[in-house]
Amino acid sequence: MPHRRSLLLLPMLAAACGRDPAPVPATPIGYRYLIPLPLNVGEIQISDETPATTIGDVGARLSPTPAEAVRIMARDRLVAVGTEGKAVFTVATSQLIQGRESLSCVLACRLEIVSPLGSRMGYVEAGTRRAVSGPDAERRRADEALLRQTLDALNVEFEFQVRRSLREFLAAVAPNPDGTIPAPSPAPVERETLPRE
Repeated sequence: MPHRRSLLLLPMLAAACGRDPAPVPATPIGYRYLIPLPLNVGEIQISDETPATTIGDVGARLSPTPAEAVRIMARDRLVAVGTEGKAVFTVATSQLIQGRESLSCVLACRLEIVSPLGSRMGYVEAGTRRAVSGPDAERRRADEALLRQTLDALNVEFEFQVRRSLREFLAAVAPNPDGTIPAPSPAPVERETLPRE
């Protein structure tokens, strides 16, 4: 009987050892399913500047890289609905560090509102960090899963900071049924009553 019980436990142990703690979704990284953040600016600039790497950074082996993943978040979440000024989005930190028995991901970004004359009118910063260790850090595609988890947390923190600190620059525009923001309405045409001849 003990021998039979051991045989019954073997498939369960094998399944437990092969199970990923955080399965990686098959869909590409993206946030278009969320309602975008409409900013009262004429344009949004997303900087291509990538932060410097550090020892143990393995982010370059992923596609998209951590820096590009943060830029994808910005492109999907931010939309310009104003007529002047600009919003400048920058990736401040994008690290995926592989240790001996650990894996950590640190992401941070910055958004500045700049007037038409070039002066800074407001800004927000957001950052998150997630890590796994031991067997979880050695799972297949653990790096990609960790990047997605960290990016999701950054997305939440970024929206919170924008809504809290840049409220005056958020436009009160109702989204379309598909989640997109309608284009700003043109200024009304003024009517002038012509004198009768």
